[in-house]
Amino acid sequence: MKNKQLRKWALWAEIMSAVAVVVTIGFLAFQMMANTNALQAQTFQELMRDINDWRSSIRELEGDSTLIRLRKEGIDSLSEGEQGVVRLAYLELWGIYEAAFYANERGVLGPEEWIRFEVSICRSRRGQVDVYWDWDYEGLSPFNEILTPLFVKYVENLCQ
Repeated sequence: MKNKQLRKWALWAEIMSAVAVVVTIGFLAFQMMANTNALQAQTFQELMRDINDWRSSIRELEGDSTLIRLRKEGIDSLSEGEQGVVRLAYLELWGIYEAAFYANERGVLGPEEWIRFEVSICRSRRGQVDVYWDWDYEGLSPFNEILTPLFVKYVENLCQ
């Protein structure tokens, strides 16, 4: 009789343990989803801060009309020094795009946020920045040789 009662208690203990395991797994899954959402939001916020910093540096170029001349008259209207400054500024932008690409690839950037970057990437690829994508100027590597091959292939397929 005592043995039967002990088995009954053991069975209840097993059931309660199983329920505790299921509840714990559910709680951990919920925490992981919340953490993923927070990480995606933080990543997007950091990338947008980088973009805004970049925009501030570009405003300085516009202040001295470098970008205005670039847009209206093309790359040849700029001095070598101005071309170098603009090239570095746009290389910085492409570095931000590349960081966003890899954040998306690793799931730390949300899909809605990534769509915004895709639109900007293609707009930049087709715009004046396109000059630098495969530009070979006095031994300086074009962007498509500086950026990682996986990202370059993605951009070229995306923006055809």
